[in-house]
Amino acid sequence: MLLHPTLNTTDIPVTNNRHSDGNPSQCVAYKRLTTLHRGCMTHLNRLRDVWDGLAEQDALHAILTDPTKKQGKWGIANFMATGVAEVSIVMNHLAQIGHYPQTESTALDFGCGVGRLTQALAQRFSSCVGIDVSQHMIQEANALNRYENCRYITSSSPVLPFDDASFTFIYSNIVLQHMPQRLSVGYLKEFVRVLAPGGILVFGVQDSFPIRDIPSLITWLRQTVRLRTRIKEALGGPGEMQMHCLSESAIRRALGRAKIVDIQFVNTAAKDFNGNLSYLPQAPTSGYVSKQYCAVKQS
Repeated sequence: MLLHPTLNTTDIPVTNNRHSDGNPSQCVAYKRLTTLHRGCMTHLNRLRDVWDGLAEQDALHAILTDPTKKQGKWGIANFMATGVAEVSIVMNHLAQIGHYPQTESTALDFGCGVGRLTQALAQRFSSCVGIDVSQHMIQEANALNRYENCRYITSSSPVLPFDDASFTFIYSNIVLQHMPQRLSVGYLKEFVRVLAPGGILVFGVQDSFPIRDIPSLITWLRQTVRLRTRIKEALGGPGEMQMHCLSESAIRRALGRAKIVDIQFVNTAAKDFNGNLSYLPQAPTSGYVSKQYCAVKQS
């Protein structure tokens, strides 16, 4: 059951790719794109190829890598239920800290995959947009979608295809960690641009990877060298998903007009995460240190 009236998805603001006179140089998004380093496009094209390849193999397992759910063993109902539970946990937490978002408006799910979180957000907001770099993921999202107030968009551009101040809530989890810092910082700036004044931004990152013993050193070296990915790419394959850290200082610089109001340790890098989000009283003693940030855009 929808908790809010269904909106026509044409009401969701999306920036046109061209100006009405047909000259792309007049497009605001195009001008913004030309100021970004061209290397971003190379990284995004690689990400697109990786996630398209993973989606073709097993989209659900690519998103939640439960080893017992390989080869199509994730049931759709159970998979989507993790999204409902996660959104409920996040919303309850936002209510507790006094920063519950305005729900009679549009939410954005960045890195939506097959819509696990998008559909959960659609039950709470008047409308919701899911955006992903992978066309195959978006095809799956459209096939699985149950809500008319959801819209899914594919984009492999460092500039989000939305007008300024389009959303009152933006959510992104287990997404930015797969991007090099150049990209993740750029998207944080874009989140602030498309967030309405007073809007809420919640996102998760891997903050750091403390090296405390030999096993953690081996894991860190594997993630840094990325030998398997380099070999696959050299042979013409799409490579594998990567993990990247993003420090709090880099995040604060990127957010600009958005004020960080809450930071929590979370379990998203744990081997048994599998979509079961939980807040931790302190940083884990080994492996990646995962953090969830909540920021509010200042008027």
